Amino acid sequence: MITISENSEAKELMPIAQAVHILVNKLPVAMRSKNKPGVRLEKGEVVDTNYEGYVLKVAIEKGEVVRATPIIGPYAGLPVIVAPIKDGDNVLGAIGVVDITAGIFEDIVAISRRPELYKFLPEDAFPK
Repeated sequence: MITISENSEAKELMPIAQAVHILVNKLPVAMRSKNKPGVRLEKGEVVDTNYEGYVLKVAIEKGEVVRATPIIGPYAGLPVIVAPIKDGDNVLGAIGVVDITAGIFEDIVAISRRPELYKFLPEDAFPK
């Protein structure tokens, strides 16, 4: 069983970060707990197990999704989307995805929401 807390270390966060990394087609993913540095993954590999992440910290502090473009660090100049991990009102940590497509990924999501494209989806794509 996977359990995370405000004090989880990179090793404990790794299974969740790896799953998200695969789900987003290996876009860079970073995850940390509230009180301890976390993990950073790129191209299917762990590249850092002591990652602080300024935008991760902001999402933890605010307790809400943060969309930003860092000006320093390994992802300077690239859009990131970071979501807090919560247990009720308590923020345990945060996980983020780096959009190395420089915004194209987010544009594709917006385009896919266009109603005129629904005709291309199977009828059972939406529950009734």
